[in-house]
Parts: sequence; structure tokens; C-alpha cells
Amino acid sequence: MKSAKAWIATCFLFAAGGAPAMAADWGGVKDMGGGVAVPVPAPAPVPTYDADSDWYVGLMLGGNLLQDAKITDFEQAGPTTNVDSSSIGNTPIFGLTFGRYITPSLRAEIAVDYTPDSEIYKSSNANYTTASRWADGPTYTNPITNIQSPTFDRSDYDVSRTDKVKLSRTTALFNLLYDIPTGTRFTPYVGGGFGFSWRQIKRNYNEVATCTQTTNSSEGQPGGIDYPNGYCVNSTALPATYTTSGKATKDQIDFAAAVQAGIATNITDSIIWDNGWQMLWEGGAISSSVPSVSGDNRIVYKDAVLQQFRSGLRIKFD
Repeated sequence: MKSAKAWIATCFLFAAGGAPAMAADWGGVKDMGGGVAVPVPAPAPVPTYDADSDWYVGLMLGGNLLQDAKITDFEQAGPTTNVDSSSIGNTPIFGLTFGRYITPSLRAEIAVDYTPDSEIYKSSNANYTTASRWADGPTYTNPITNIQSPTFDRSDYDVSRTDKVKLSRTTALFNLLYDIPTGTRFTPYVGGGFGFSWRQIKRNYNEVATCTQTTNSSEGQPGGIDYPNGYCVNSTALPATYTTSGKATKDQIDFAAAVQAGIATNITDSIIWDNGWQMLWEGGAISSSVPSVSGDNRIVYKDAVLQQFRSGLRIKFD
């Protein structure tokens, strides 16, 4: 009997000593009434966001699938030609991105894209007969009043012109993008950004103009200077045949903005495959002016909106 009482006392002491440890493991005890203590589980740990491991760099490849722009060929004293920008072919894009996750779903990045020279206008043989050139003409004397006055000559030309115009661009945009959580390895995203577009326009041109007729401003007046049909003065200022050729390059930086949408696929924890669409808008007009028989020929490219596809890899790093 004494032995049984000793075992009961020993068990009670072990139970009393182990209760605090059990309470610590379970986060405490709860009094359910009746003098019975019920262990309460400790709350699950809240996951924390480690911003230090969410920088990333990306390499992108893609293409300009469609360009909507106003392209105009102005001749100073000749025709104006509007070019259909939809005829511009697809052009490649090479891109680099560098960014960081601000939150688990919001990221900021700088994206730099380069598009090499692409042909935006080609005039293989532009023939027109409305180009004109002016110069001082002979002095006109009115036979009635005997008053002298200056005149000018105008020569009209048939023009044959070849012109090839190419455009390259480098864009740098600051983008904010929102990743839409799906609980899977596929993450859609939307975003937008702004920055600048550095464009370079190049021209390679050749022009041959042949005079068809010279007329004088006094023609039709009493005693006016009337040149015969097919006559050309063939002076330095008004040559019978005018030729010019050469190359021209111009650089310009303008404001740019874009919106994006796409889907990212987690290949590993640190490697993401990114496929996206971007609509890029470029402000301002870039033009290139070169000499012509009428004084100046100008190509203008403006109000450009480009539909682009971009695909590549993003790699996270600490």
C-alpha cells in the first residue's frame, strides 16, 4: 500500500513538471471549466517578404508587327505624297530589362529596346512634271509707259528620283507592372510606362531633272518676254539638266509612352519566361531634308504607334 502511494506521488510530480513545457509548445492552455486545462495551438508563422532577393534582369527578343504613322514626302515646288505606313514590314527588337519587385505583385523596371534600320519609304522611280525653279529674268520695258521693271524666269522640270529612307530607334522606358496572382506557375500581368525614343533617319537619294519649258513673268503683257515652246534658258540658276545625289542622316530624341500586357511562366524559382505585347507611342515628328531641283525635298515621319511582341527570360538575383 505504501509502495502504491509512492508511485502515485511520483507520477503527479512528473505531470506537474511537464505541464509548463506542454503549455509552451501549444502556446498556452485554456480553461474550459470543470478544472480541466485544454492546450491551445500556437498561431502559424506569418510569411515575410524578402525584398533583397527580388531584383531581376531580362533579355528580350521580339518584333514590330504593325506601324501606324504619318509619312509624307514634301517637294518644295512639287507634289506631296502620303505614304501608307501599313506597308512597312516587320522589324526585329532586341531588348534588355532591369527591375525590382516593390511588393510580391508590383514591380518596377527600366526597359531598353533597340530596333535596327528598317525601310519606311522607298521611291524606286518617282516621276513627276510639276517641279519648278525660279531665277531673275531680263529687265522688262513697257512699250507704252517706257517704264522698266525686273522680271523672273520659271523653268518647269521632268523629274526622275530614287529615294530610300530607313529608320532605327532605341527606346528607354520606366515601367510599372502588376502581376496577377493565380496560384500556379502562370502569372498574367499588365502595366505601362513612359520615357524617350531616340530615332535616327537615313536617306540615300538620287535625282535627275530635265527642263521642259522656261517662261517669263512678263509673258502676255504688251512687249512682254515670250519664250518659244520647249525653250529653256540653261543658266547656272536654271540649268537645262539638274542632278543631285547623296546620303543624309539625322538623330532626334522625343517623348515615348507604352502599355503592356502578357503572361509570365515560372521555369524555376529564379528563371521566368516572359511573353508580352506592347503598344508604343512616339511623340514628335522626325524629318529629313535634302536638296532637289525645286530647292528642298523633305520626308516627315510622325505620330507613330507601334504594336510589338516581346519574348524573353527574366532572372532573379539577390
